[in-house]
Amino acid sequence: MTEVTDTTGREHAPEGYLPPFRASMLHPRYWPTWLGIGLLWAVMGLPRPVALGLGRLVGWMAWRSGGKRRHFADVNLRLCFPDWDAARREQVLRDHFRIVGQCFVDYPLLWFGSRRRHRSCIRLVDEGGALPLLRAGRPVILCTAHAPALDFGGLRLSLEAEGVSFTKPMSNPVVEWINTRGRSRYGAAMFSRDQGLRPAIRHIRQGRGFYYLGDEDLGREHTVFAPFFGIPKATVPALGRLARITGATVIPTIGFYRRDQDRYELVMAPPLEDFPTGDDAVDAARMNAALEALIRRDPAQYLWTLRFFKTRPQGEPRVY
Repeated sequence: MTEVTDTTGREHAPEGYLPPFRASMLHPRYWPTWLGIGLLWAVMGLPRPVALGLGRLVGWMAWRSGGKRRHFADVNLRLCFPDWDAARREQVLRDHFRIVGQCFVDYPLLWFGSRRRHRSCIRLVDEGGALPLLRAGRPVILCTAHAPALDFGGLRLSLEAEGVSFTKPMSNPVVEWINTRGRSRYGAAMFSRDQGLRPAIRHIRQGRGFYYLGDEDLGREHTVFAPFFGIPKATVPALGRLARITGATVIPTIGFYRRDQDRYELVMAPPLEDFPTGDDAVDAARMNAALEALIRRDPAQYLWTLRFFKTRPQGEPRVY
């Protein structure tokens, strides 16, 4: 296992999807958004103990006000960890909301932080040689999972090697503008989902690492059901197909916020061996198992508040 720091000095405008600034964003209806961004920018200058206290407060408020999200998370944990009792589930959820609160408070670091600050507060942990492949321009897919620290890892990785990923456009154009610029500030190429997979395939072949979110439930169409914590989960079988088309090495990854160290981390596990197999169901199960193994290292880091099992196999009841 190797902890690394970046060796590049790049910061340039990438290609791909980059929403422009428009004069309409200055309309009074967006003033509260600009005020919120300004307050988040100001938080960056707070002493770290104060920022940590603010993160705990935000996490507590999210816990208190997020009844529906807590319900989704509790259902997910009941399904995935049937041997846990109620006290353990609640403790993991409280830890999770604390992580969510800190990530929210620290998020402006991605928009406004310096390269030096990104190096100091976000580290890459390479457990299986992903970085040499990326630096050599070899095709690599970094398959990751939903986590509050997802974007911290992606930004830090782009300091090491230019990457490509997809983004889901947000309804607020101001947030969409600043967030996409933040994600792509070190040369990562972002594309919207409606552009399809062709841009990703082209960039993977050119040697960009593809930061691929593999655990989304996008409905019944074009999915297979594969085990995830022992539960059949609607899984998009794109990873195996992309790996086969591009010849890419697949690296399971996950973003963590290390509470005891007050640092963000992107853990890159060893590559999947003998992958893909050519069987969509087998490849989807291999992907889910690899992500599950990373989540089990620290379950509080996973975004349990999403409805990962909303699509059920035919004839099975809804779980939420």
